[in-house]
Amino acid sequence: MTTVYPSRVDWWLAMLLIGAPVLVVACGLHILTQSIGAGAILIVSGLAIGALIAALAYPCVYSLTDDHLTIRAGLLHETLPLQRIRAVAPSSNPLSAPALSLQRIKLTLDDGCRLISPRDRDAFMADLEARRRHLPTASRPPAR
Repeated sequence: MTTVYPSRVDWWLAMLLIGAPVLVVACGLHILTQSIGAGAILIVSGLAIGALIAALAYPCVYSLTDDHLTIRAGLLHETLPLQRIRAVAPSSNPLSAPALSLQRIKLTLDDGCRLISPRDRDAFMADLEARRRHLPTASRPPAR
């Protein structure tokens, strides 16, 4: 069974991600009265920045199945087998990640870590731990 957890979205981060391209477009519209070329460049730049942000941030969801976790942030996808996850812990690490909130979960893997921010962090962590407990014994990660 697949369970999908949408990302939590911090209001200030949403304002920044939406506000930056809107501000550039608004500046471009204002500059149009003085210079068509400069105004057009700002408008096109603001729209391009907005499209790039949308392509990399929407939708931001985490899907759990019985044997893997899929992280999707816009056009970017990553599938992690649950047996690669060694530890799960709450985090507020601000490093860049497919997460739209600082209320995050740190997934420690065999080869590094991933930061995610499901809307219902406690339910996600409980669901993930339950699915990890049901992995076959041979592929179950060691307890930490």
